[in-house]
Amino acid sequence: MDDYTWRKRLEARRKRRRQERLFAVFLFAAMLGGLVWYLLVYTKTPSYAMEAAFEALKDNDVKTFEKHVDLPSITARAYDDLTLDLFKYDKQLSENERILFENFYVLIRPQISQGAVDVIEYRLDNGQWVLPGGILTGRQLGVDFDLLLERSLIRHTSIRELGKVEYVGDKARAQLKVVEDYTGVPFTLELALEQVTDSSRTFGGGEIELFDHKWTVGSLNFNFDSTNWKVVGIENYRDYLDVVAPILKQELEDYIDSTAEIIDRYNGTFRYQQDAFVYMQQTRDGVMSDQQRQNVAAYIEGTVIPALQARQAELDQVGVPNGALYLSRLRQESTTITIRAWEAYIQGLREDSPAAFDTAESLLKQELAVDQRVEEIIHNSAVSRDRPEPP
Repeated sequence: MDDYTWRKRLEARRKRRRQERLFAVFLFAAMLGGLVWYLLVYTKTPSYAMEAAFEALKDNDVKTFEKHVDLPSITARAYDDLTLDLFKYDKQLSENERILFENFYVLIRPQISQGAVDVIEYRLDNGQWVLPGGILTGRQLGVDFDLLLERSLIRHTSIRELGKVEYVGDKARAQLKVVEDYTGVPFTLELALEQVTDSSRTFGGGEIELFDHKWTVGSLNFNFDSTNWKVVGIENYRDYLDVVAPILKQELEDYIDSTAEIIDRYNGTFRYQQDAFVYMQQTRDGVMSDQQRQNVAAYIEGTVIPALQARQAELDQVGVPNGALYLSRLRQESTTITIRAWEAYIQGLREDSPAAFDTAESLLKQELAVDQRVEEIIHNSAVSRDRPEPP
């Protein structure tokens, strides 16, 4: 190769390298600009907040989800919608009693709201619906939290996709498309978003390689207060309840009607058995003889428990519409717990075991709680039949 050709190729190589460096610098600047735009602009939009919350929901990321969703605010607003007319059509309540109940539900709003937050957080973290403990256990507040949760539809509402996000003055509104699982009814929830103050952000930096060049970028600390967007409420939650509730209500009424004869017939059987049970345990000194205990145990085992099993078998033969699944499961649960309680009582009679009697008493309390829930559902169903239909 002659000297002229060699110099020409060397110059071309140098020119190509200069062009590569310039392109690398341009690309790096574009990437840095994109990063700054992402951190300073896009992450401050309601669209980003919704997408981040949606992904966090799918990933069971509680921390990120709560960064973009104000659960205490949402549950408190939803509670108001849920209990808006809870006692309005109950003819068994006087006007003073109705006002008293409504005021009471306002007073316990913070506890119920926090309980709902705890339930949602646990669901996100562990994938299960678990009732909160503490003061919301049982009916310590005079409210059946599990029944309230069922009425909220949260346990059988599936999220499908995000809809459009738009500004409404200095606030924003986002659409969330959902479907109620029992009825299959699709619905678009309107989520309200507001701006909240956020602290400074930091990009950790690092080494970026472009072609055969390496660029070292230090930490980028953006020290300023900015605003981010957060979901604070569901604007049309009450509308969602009003669309789905009538369908579930009708299905529940149909199931109650179709099982009424079975329930009434076995209630008569159980009243007779209760009288016989009390009679068999009568004594002069309050202490049953060994033979009495054996006779009572045999009666429970051979008559009472089979009657419970027979009633449940008949109930299981009745078709259960989706709107009555909750009631149907409660009845099954009540039967199971009642039989376990009787079995523990039988053990206590035959073995003269205080521990077995304590177990029976504990199970009886559980069964009474479930039965009270069943009775409340049936009562509310009867009340709703007298409720005027919306125009």
